[in-house]
Amino acid sequence: MTTEDDARRAIDTELGRLHERFGAFDVTETIVENDPDFYEHGLDHVHRTGMLADAGALVRDRRDRTLLVRHPAAPETWTMPGGGHEAGDGSLVATAIREVREETVVRCTITDIRSARITTIEHRDEQRSYPMLTVMFVARGEGSASAAEDEEILEAQWFADPPDEFGNND
Repeated sequence: MTTEDDARRAIDTELGRLHERFGAFDVTETIVENDPDFYEHGLDHVHRTGMLADAGALVRDRRDRTLLVRHPAAPETWTMPGGGHEAGDGSLVATAIREVREETVVRCTITDIRSARITTIEHRDEQRSYPMLTVMFVARGEGSASAAEDEEILEAQWFADPPDEFGNND
């Protein structure tokens, strides 16, 4: 069994858990090609965490405001909070909750799935590939938003009227 096979099995297991909890949802699929260094970097992540995945959430509060963040790499764009799955997360639901808390200090409860995508990452020079799972959840959150105390987030803010189009991982 290869690392690539292990990654596929882990993603199938995670999707099964999500289907049990949230019911049926669509999963879109896409294919990208990576150069050898980036490909190996992704495989290293699979070795550390069991799968290559990320998660985030469209968080709304009781007043139906939307929680968004700005990153230094794209300071003009507001996005949903989210990030990479880590070994201790246990599930992508836990990844999304942790990422929202780390990036905004807001505590949230996941209520549904907004979107799910499997990206097949192909090695540019060899006949190898592995999957990456991205899940964006819907969540309910409360509390004041504040940017994390690191360089990852410039600002976190609740919007009563969010920008028409904000950058997302859907």
